[in-house]
Amino acid sequence: MSDDAVTAVEAQVALLLRLADRNRRTTRLASTLERSAYLALRLLDTTGPAGINEIADHLRLDASTVTRQVLAMEAAGYVTRERDVHDGRRAVVTMTPAGTAALAQTRTARADVYADILAEWSPDDRQHLAELLTRLNADLDAHATRT
Repeated sequence: MSDDAVTAVEAQVALLLRLADRNRRTTRLASTLERSAYLALRLLDTTGPAGINEIADHLRLDASTVTRQVLAMEAAGYVTRERDVHDGRRAVVTMTPAGTAALAQTRTARADVYADILAEWSPDDRQHLAELLTRLNADLDAHATRT
């Protein structure tokens, strides 16, 4: 990749993050889950109950950060925390029905917003974008673990 292309990618990723943030605050996404809760609840929806360290590992965050996020989700009624019956040192986080409902509402709202944004894109372009974003995320993750 040429230096101009790298510079353009860097600038566009910075702008993407900024615009995604603005969209979240100013559209029908404003009343949906915060990104941290959304990602944690998606994990719990996929894997079932999990420990703080498992959530932290999956989200590539420090356990203390995830603990604060779990406390906020617990206060909102989205999850419960209980001691693991096999290991009393380990807290198990379980999604509640309110968490399931909030996750479903957020998924629907996010899908609707992106369907609107990408409505003029061809199915091939949407698929290509999804593939490239998946690749970019994997490479960002791999790079972070190398450094």
